[in-house]
Amino acid sequence: MKALAVLGYILATTAIAVARIPAHVPTWAYDEYNAQGGAASSADVRRYVTYAEGGLGNAKAASDCATRPKECTSVWYFDPHLIYDSSQCPYQPDARFIAAASESWFVHFPGYHDEDHRVHGSYSKTCDGKQTSVPVYVANITNPAVSDFFETYLRTEASAWDAFMMDDTGATLVNQMYGPGGGFCRGLNLNGWCTSTEEIATDAALLRAQGLFADRLRRIDGAPMQFFVNGDPAVLGTNAAYIGAIAENAIVDAGNLRPAMYEKTLTEMASVEARHKKFVLLDTGNASAGSVAQDTQRIVTTAVAWLGFHGSDTVVWPDLEYNTDNLAVWPEDEIYPTNPLESMTESAAQIAVAPGVWRREFRACYDAGRRFGPCAALVNANGAAIVVQRGWLRGEYRYVIGFSGGDILSGGSLSLTAIPFVDGQTVIPSGGALLLAR
Repeated sequence: MKALAVLGYILATTAIAVARIPAHVPTWAYDEYNAQGGAASSADVRRYVTYAEGGLGNAKAASDCATRPKECTSVWYFDPHLIYDSSQCPYQPDARFIAAASESWFVHFPGYHDEDHRVHGSYSKTCDGKQTSVPVYVANITNPAVSDFFETYLRTEASAWDAFMMDDTGATLVNQMYGPGGGFCRGLNLNGWCTSTEEIATDAALLRAQGLFADRLRRIDGAPMQFFVNGDPAVLGTNAAYIGAIAENAIVDAGNLRPAMYEKTLTEMASVEARHKKFVLLDTGNASAGSVAQDTQRIVTTAVAWLGFHGSDTVVWPDLEYNTDNLAVWPEDEIYPTNPLESMTESAAQIAVAPGVWRREFRACYDAGRRFGPCAALVNANGAAIVVQRGWLRGEYRYVIGFSGGDILSGGSLSLTAIPFVDGQTVIPSGGALLLAR
């Protein structure tokens, strides 16, 4: 009886340990009616998505994530920085902003406060079948009236949402005053870069303004709102309300791999996660489901995420199929790596095995909660394919993880054992990656 009791205890504690392994890495996906996520049930969203994004006029994500206990976080998109002035096809809440604004709500060239000297750009848009140029202005976030406007907007339209994605959030004047058409100070210098403005004179002043702006935005009960910034990660240090940064198109931009950005992205990932903030890896593409191009994008995205993986702080957003109403979640998102042999806490150099080549290994990896053994990721940023050299890997691996089909909801799958791996012979493609299993 005692032996059976001990065995029961071991089995029970083992089951508890396994149950603590998440069914997928942290994921982010659009979840909207009549768009990406439109075909996904609430159960699908809660099962596969950690952060479900929507926005004005589309509350599917908030509805899907409203259950208790919480299984996903709804994220409302808004842009309080760049204001689009289109009377033909008005953006919202931009049109409301412009209708309510006085001239002090906008940023101006140094020494000026009038409409003719607003910091500005332009955006080309098809409206009612015609191509039109839409003026783009920069909101003066140092003005409390601007924060009051956006606080009222979020309280009115998004009070049921869990968090907010704040777009176009810069930490330097050059970046904040840059957008469609290039630099917004055209006329002051040849390249249009804004090195100073009337309302925000320096980069340090902009960072202070970003921190104060977030602090002024409060929920109806007075609690602080929480924001992901799509912009410069340096903004994260200005206020605890900024909980994460989105690296948009850092690795894959509209289907194009960006090997020159791999090292910079990895180092930024290490910096953000060292502060226990979220790092969201947003890649975009629209290759055919199951195509070689799409598989390559998925492999590189996943491998980069594994190189910097830090549990709940690492979020993948592989938006690699626009032409679907499924969720952009993938079979490889269900692989959860644990117990790393190497760590990247400061920079990509810590996991480099050769110039432009990085690797990271994990002792125990899980597929949808089921342990399958060690796994590893290798990424090659070089302009030529490179053979995996003996000594790069501390563990032994026999297989390259392979994909079949597209996203999870369309029936996509992966194989942990179909493709053989031979240390010293298997090649990492130029700008590509390998995911390995034992």
